[in-house]
Amino acid sequence: MRTIIGLTMAALLAGTTAHAADITVGIAAAPSSADPHFHQVGPNNALARDLFGALVRTDPQLRPQPDLATAWTLLDDRSWKITLRPGVTFHDGSPFTANDVVFSLCRARSGVGPTKSFTNLPKALDRVDVADDHTIVLHTHRPEPGLLDLLAGFAIISARSAGAGTVTFSDAENCGLTALPASNEFDGGRMANGTGPYRLAKYTSGDTIVLEANATYSGPKPHWSRVILKPVPKTGPRVAGLLSGDFDLIENPSSQDLPVLKAKGGLAWTVTPSDRIMFLQPDIGRPQTPLITTKDGRNPLQDVRVRQALSLAIDRKTIATRLMDGLAVPADQYVTPGMFSSLATPPARDYDPARARALLAEAGYPDGFALTLSATNDRYINDAQVAQAIGQYLTRIGIRTTVDAMTQTMFFPRRAKREFSLGLGGWGNGTGEATLLRYFVVSPFPDRGIGTSNYGRYHSDAFDAAFLPALEDMNEASRRAHLEKATTIALQDHALIPLYWETTVWAFKDRYTYVGRVDQATDPDGLSLK
Repeated sequence: MRTIIGLTMAALLAGTTAHAADITVGIAAAPSSADPHFHQVGPNNALARDLFGALVRTDPQLRPQPDLATAWTLLDDRSWKITLRPGVTFHDGSPFTANDVVFSLCRARSGVGPTKSFTNLPKALDRVDVADDHTIVLHTHRPEPGLLDLLAGFAIISARSAGAGTVTFSDAENCGLTALPASNEFDGGRMANGTGPYRLAKYTSGDTIVLEANATYSGPKPHWSRVILKPVPKTGPRVAGLLSGDFDLIENPSSQDLPVLKAKGGLAWTVTPSDRIMFLQPDIGRPQTPLITTKDGRNPLQDVRVRQALSLAIDRKTIATRLMDGLAVPADQYVTPGMFSSLATPPARDYDPARARALLAEAGYPDGFALTLSATNDRYINDAQVAQAIGQYLTRIGIRTTVDAMTQTMFFPRRAKREFSLGLGGWGNGTGEATLLRYFVVSPFPDRGIGTSNYGRYHSDAFDAAFLPALEDMNEASRRAHLEKATTIALQDHALIPLYWETTVWAFKDRYTYVGRVDQATDPDGLSLK
């Protein structure tokens, strides 16, 4: 690990010529904000990639590539020297410097938005030394083998646009800064000023977003002069828009739509496996939970036998093949097979309703109980339909289930306030090593920015003892062993109940080609004229 990991800029600087054309893209879910630090969720992250740069960028296979950093050198286990790319300008023409990096870290340090998603990177840092405008040294509190993964998802915003002078990183809240930009100032306001390939020309919450090519972008030239993003949550209207010619590219047609697209002619599609796992998150930490009714008032989800019963009640294969039209893979662990720290022989996830009913009886619930399953209806592929199917499976074993499927703008803030007893969630591990464990499973450590999405408040001394050393272990072999042990413990405890991995489909006019991303982000520059 003590080697220079700097990467060449050749790939990024091998520019392509922008097409003097507009494209219109039908997206399945609208970003909730143009603020890149507002919420770490797919639609927001995809928009942030278009508008803002990061120190590290990922390619379609999620391999780290240089962006605003040209090289990174591990000086010691807690110190990383970052060389910044010279000559980069924000959309308004002002220069990008190290001060913008420090300001961005400070702004996100105490958390932005309903879920405070991006605190993990700034809270991992002890201090930031600025050697000059294009050289910084990041000093972490502890060894951070996954620092590049944290850098890859963290957008850099303009200190100058926010009216900030020279900023010094510190442990004080927001580094002592008092006048920080609000999220609505990114939605077409003064802060919609990034270094990315596109500029924000129009942002309407829940509706049309218009991007225009950034002629001064220092990476490959944008493919398109203008990109129009139209959120269409329902699959049918999205496909109809492509068939009618209104859209050049759409997200997530169903497999049942593909023969229709083929018969129409002039259309094509690409299928890309993703790293997104769908799961159930049970409320484990509270003796009483708000959306479950039992005779004794206790929270049955605190009993591992009940959580095991939930898992046994669900026919993952049928969900994947029928409800997801074959565009999903049943999951028996938390990371895709072959990914770093995946288990070679994970415990089986059987479908056994009889065993599930027996476990409920053993746990003291022979007559079951009533619960509400909370889910989105506009975020994941077929999310509301999947929730309804799971509700039926649970009802069959005696858990009388009501499904409450709501818009993502309602779901995520309510989940963050722990208003749910059982929630349907999804997570893409990105370039990380089981990052799901880092945010959703480990006990919350707010000062470290980990466990921030552990809304079920799962806690296991054994899991933490296995997992926490992995966050600091710079040796790949022993880190893998820690992660595999932690994963095994979490699966045995049913801390999260894995369901399936999504597979992503994009359809488009066949005069184009399209390269899909493993993280499911729809990239306008993934679309190219043949």
